[in-house]
Amino acid sequence: MTALLGATITAGTLNSITSISQKSFQETANLNNLTADAYTAVPTITTSVFGTYSYFVYNKGPGTNAATARVEISANGSNWYTDVESVTGIAVGSVDVLVPQRFLKYTRLAYRSTTTGSPTTVDVYFNGQGT
Repeated sequence: MTALLGATITAGTLNSITSISQKSFQETANLNNLTADAYTAVPTITTSVFGTYSYFVYNKGPGTNAATARVEISANGSNWYTDVESVTGIAVGSVDVLVPQRFLKYTRLAYRSTTTGSPTTVDVYFNGQGT
């Protein structure tokens, strides 16, 4: 609308504006997740409606135990493919942002302890922006 306010119309008149598209935004928080030795996934998100999306993973500790995270994608919500994984362990007080490289209908983030028998607590945020 701001762009239209400063516009000059020389070839006719503008009678009405029927719609203005705006990108939608969604955030989902999964807080206080205790890591284990095996991967545990946060709830699945249908990402087919998003143009851009990512996961923000914060290791809140306590202690010094690192966490590992990965983004998993699926066409059917049952069979999962590991798309992106944290390169190094996420240290206590640190953040990693994982952005999927491939597109499928469903996406989830899974997390685990980097070192066997050394749990920590992670907060996971999903941010998605529509097209």
